Amino acid sequence: METQVLKLICEDFQGAVDTADLIYNLFPGDSDSVSNIISNSKNFALCCPNGQPRVVARTSLRLCWVRECPGSCGGLHLCKNFLFSGTCHFTKSRRGCNFSHELNSAHNQELLRQHGLESLGRGALCTLLLQSNKAFLPSICYDYNNGDGEFGRCKDGNSCSRLHVCEKFLSRDCNCSRNHDFSAQQPLKTFRDKGVPDTLLRSLKSVYANKEALRWSDKSGRKSGEGSADANDSDTRPNRGQRHVRDKTEICLYFIKGHCKHGEQCFKAHDKMPYRWEVKEGDKWTALAENETIEKEYCDPKNSYSTSTPLVHFDTMTCGFNQVRRISTVNSLVEPTFIHTTEWVWYWQDEFGNWNLYASDIGGHKQADITSAQLEHKFLDNNKDVVEFKAGSQTYSLSFQDMIQTNKRFGTKRVVCRRPRFVSAADVQSKRVRRPLNQSMSAPVPDHWDKNQLPPTGFSRISLHRTSDEFKEAESLFCKTMRGFDVVKIERIQNKALWEVFQWQKNLMKTNNSGCNVAEKKLFHGTDSKYVDAICHSNFDWRICGSHGTAFGKGSYFARDSRYSHSYTGDTDVKSMFIARVLVGDYTLGSPDYRRAPSKDSGGINFYDSCVNDMMIPSIYVVFEKHQIYPEYLLQYKTMHPLVGISGASLALRSMAAPQLALARKRAAALAVAPKLVVAPKPVVAPKPPVAPKPVVAPKPAVAPKPRLSLIIPIYQPKTN
Repeated sequence: METQVLKLICEDFQGAVDTADLIYNLFPGDSDSVSNIISNSKNFALCCPNGQPRVVARTSLRLCWVRECPGSCGGLHLCKNFLFSGTCHFTKSRRGCNFSHELNSAHNQELLRQHGLESLGRGALCTLLLQSNKAFLPSICYDYNNGDGEFGRCKDGNSCSRLHVCEKFLSRDCNCSRNHDFSAQQPLKTFRDKGVPDTLLRSLKSVYANKEALRWSDKSGRKSGEGSADANDSDTRPNRGQRHVRDKTEICLYFIKGHCKHGEQCFKAHDKMPYRWEVKEGDKWTALAENETIEKEYCDPKNSYSTSTPLVHFDTMTCGFNQVRRISTVNSLVEPTFIHTTEWVWYWQDEFGNWNLYASDIGGHKQADITSAQLEHKFLDNNKDVVEFKAGSQTYSLSFQDMIQTNKRFGTKRVVCRRPRFVSAADVQSKRVRRPLNQSMSAPVPDHWDKNQLPPTGFSRISLHRTSDEFKEAESLFCKTMRGFDVVKIERIQNKALWEVFQWQKNLMKTNNSGCNVAEKKLFHGTDSKYVDAICHSNFDWRICGSHGTAFGKGSYFARDSRYSHSYTGDTDVKSMFIARVLVGDYTLGSPDYRRAPSKDSGGINFYDSCVNDMMIPSIYVVFEKHQIYPEYLLQYKTMHPLVGISGASLALRSMAAPQLALARKRAAALAVAPKLVVAPKPVVAPKPPVAPKPVVAPKPAVAPKPRLSLIIPIYQPKTN
């Protein structure tokens, strides 16, 4: 069973996995079995980075560096280059490579069996050896991460043999000025000097994070005489002087999750909720009794005071004559990878006294071009700033000091309010429950979603107002290549589960891309109306909802142009088409036999994210992993005229007069049954007629017959299979 756990961690989770996820998937409800297996410190290390207990795989197995070794070394006889990528450039040289490329040799298989690694493939073995062996990768430059300036205290600059990468970036998101890109000039040169191929760069962030976890685990083991690290070790290193703080104004995230090793000596407050309301009595802060009730009422911006006893005034933060305060966990934007953080929301009050969320068009107001989260970012950067934004044709300024929004044209002022998102005790408890694999953390839904129509499971379809910017943006995208069609309705799909999985996939792809954002596009997908609810509920799946072809792979097809997707919308009068968010990432040219995107290096570690029809100007994208897709909008539309096509014929038809249109239809019907035309002989060019003299006024002539139309009318025919 230990071998199975090692294989799972190394092949599916890049060398480390959350302990709760491991228990959930391999031993549901049986934590003792997992504890017995991962207690083997030779193959596993226990750590708690960012408050999340994790299991990191390790091994004492090494590569043998001796050429023509007789076999008594105890190390793998394997070429380093072959281990990294499955190939070796020395094999093409005249002298060839001096090391073995046979992972399955008798010597290697015996060593792998002794270490319990016989079931690992080359890619998983590479991950394990990279994070367990110090010789493969350059170390992080300590001097670069300390001091000011471009290179910190490092005197070697770009010529330094150690890695100039932010140390904090390895274990969490970071926005400091230091380098966060493994492919930057100095790290790239350092890796290449060390013989590390470029194809491994995308996976190195997790490798370095695991190396750091193993280092602190070993350090803790030496201190305690054990082989495993205590919880929170990676977060407590140099700050011993900060442990004793008289007034605790922030709540400890680790305690909410279940355990904080510092106990009463923790410099943060310990509470089972991410917020606590306190009243000052003398020199002492005392917790108020109705904590959750006060919090719920405070989170609603229309409330100026609580209904609790005693009453709390939110505007003055007082209770009677006593001062009141609210302490909470750290801001969700400061620690985006943690759970139980505090999310802050921004509202403005309209002329009717209603409070409106920023970037929301509810209530008939124009949607602002700045969201609540963006305002919070700016507030954290400078809480005395004045921010400008637009809503419709109007420009506004928002003063953080005064909490007033001003229309710059008319001078109208509105009150602004910043309140936390309410979290109940049940919400906190549900986050403590172990989650299935691939659901490491819930992502907040977009601010413009209607929270009152967000079911706990399944989905809701929210019809957009035609005057809203959201409707106009989707309609404009659709009409770029579709003319002569009437958009009946546009609905926003609100599916919390699909959104969370999509965000999880985006973060995973970002991590694998050395922390850089991955390409995301809004693309079209036409479908039969009978599949709409299935897609809204469970996402796109070509095996269930049908395939749009296999020319570029067996997956879900998406188009840059709506007119392409129109061909797959079925035969109903009102047709259905999705606008989906698609993480296309790194793509390559598709092939009919692809069941997944191919490997970048033929080594089975780094894969492309999608396939396309044309590498230069792609217009069709094929996605094989449905977590890379979110069905954001559903458009329902119909043709404005039965002869309308998608190539612009509708414009020609609409420009005709009624008699011409009737004649065109008759000619089109006649052409449909007419016999095959004989090619007429070329006409003889007639001599140019002499110029006629200016006519005199003559009696009104008889009405001449209508001339024949020379306009060719394209006839729209629905696609048949």
